[in-house]
Amino acid sequence: EREIFNTKQLVLRVFMILTWTLATSFAAPRRATSPRASEIAVNVAWFRSAKAALRAALAAEAGVLSADAAALVTALSSVNPTRPDPSVDYDLWSGTFSLESASLTPPGGGVVQSGAAEVEVTPDSLHLSAAVRSAVGSEDELSLSLRGSLSATCCDELELRCEPLALEAAGESCAEGEALVDAVAAATGLSFRAVSEARWEADVPTLYLAQLFLDQELHVLQWSADSTAAGGEAREMGEASHAVDPARLLVLLRPR
Repeated sequence: EREIFNTKQLVLRVFMILTWTLATSFAAPRRATSPRASEIAVNVAWFRSAKAALRAALAAEAGVLSADAAALVTALSSVNPTRPDPSVDYDLWSGTFSLESASLTPPGGGVVQSGAAEVEVTPDSLHLSAAVRSAVGSEDELSLSLRGSLSATCCDELELRCEPLALEAAGESCAEGEALVDAVAAATGLSFRAVSEARWEADVPTLYLAQLFLDQELHVLQWSADSTAAGGEAREMGEASHAVDPARLLVLLRPR
């Protein structure tokens, strides 16, 4: 009887192992399954290494996204563990952030971002504040401010209805103010108007912010003037549906 009992126990264990193997072999897509402990450990280590490498690359290139940095963003977006949902994850994407990428420095433009930019985000608003200066010559700076109302449009996209973009000199006037405003206009394609001797404004179209990656310490966005809310079946399945394009001002945000 003891041998029969041991044989039954052995058969049961083999059956459980086979069942578990088959279940994991034909598992549903990532969002529909719970990761095993070993997978969590591997993913955490990989994500930490990838995010550290991305930050190091941005710091080394003064915020400019190299090809390697863009590849890291693509990898992070493709295996995003949270698959951000703006309608429910506002506790992650709202708060005070530092703009780590040089997104306000257009390639080949005559204007560069000066120092870090700060972004204040709430579930229904966004405020970006920064400083810009000429790429050559004068060290005079203009403060840049962009505000807008924020709302979730779909599974991984935010809509930003912008107020006029404002450029302002630190004092009553700026020696190179008008020339710098012209440089910003040439780099962005925006049309600025003087509202005072030291302040200029330009209308900005509604922007759509695709959330490429989101967790407690890193938020990666990519803006576009076109919504992708009707992105099709891939978006419903939670698959990556945004091609990373550094040339179109990829924005990376990190909580301060």
